Amino acid sequence: MDKYKLLELMINTANSSDVTKLRLRDWNKIIRWEIEGESFYWSTSKEKFNFTEATEADFIISCTEDTLDKIAHKQLPFFMAIWGTGDIVFKGSFGDAIRLGYIFLNDKRKRKVIFISHCWLNINTRFPGGAAFPGADTMIIRTLLDSDVGIIQMPCPEYNCLGLEKYDYGKIDGEQLRNCYRRTANDVADQIKEYKKLGYDIVGILGMNPSPSCGVEITKGKGTMLGTSTDTSEDSNSGVFIDELKLLLKENKIYNVRIFGVRRHLTGENGNEARIEKLKNYLGK
Repeated sequence: MDKYKLLELMINTANSSDVTKLRLRDWNKIIRWEIEGESFYWSTSKEKFNFTEATEADFIISCTEDTLDKIAHKQLPFFMAIWGTGDIVFKGSFGDAIRLGYIFLNDKRKRKVIFISHCWLNINTRFPGGAAFPGADTMIIRTLLDSDVGIIQMPCPEYNCLGLEKYDYGKIDGEQLRNCYRRTANDVADQIKEYKKLGYDIVGILGMNPSPSCGVEITKGKGTMLGTSTDTSEDSNSGVFIDELKLLLKENKIYNVRIFGVRRHLTGENGNEARIEKLKNYLGK
């Protein structure tokens, strides 16, 4: 296969992916390929690659025909050819190299992620007596891992706003606490927006029932946390952090992101099988 055909194969492969259109958005560049004394030009206009006439290039990629063949047939990753083996000489900005390298990624990612409450993965932030596992809720985490989703651990709003052992509980009035939780939720909303912009499948947001912060369908102690009630019974409501996250998603016009909860597990409690089955149903298993 000659040089032009190899570059054509790379263009067709890239343009056949819906992700390429997202990654080329607002990135109008002219790319010059130098292959053993011959030059070829690509344009990234209209959110896809096209061959174009010889003109001033934004960056230059130099390599042998053998290297081009390996890249075109996915035997050598583009990133590896630049920074690993040195088979590609890249003359341009680091950012452009990263942008192009992502387009020609060849790995096993499924582009599916789930956002989870912090203490599913780090039980140490829970209240004394609230840890039924040494480090993480292994049953929940193992189920997520077996589902081949990327796990994004959300910040713990109670840690951020009340401290690791929550010594500031009761010292911050309800409005201040909500504002602090909102700042934490805003970081999560920004991440969700970025993942959605690049076409990732967001399986959902997994909260922890009946947390006063991260409960979704059920919460407990929300009123005492906000200083509005002394009632610590369970209530069919969402926690403070989930409240704020829902509002931010709506404000940012981020729709179709499921928010669901699974009950936390305490020492001596039963019902683990029911918890896992509920999670599997959410995950579509």
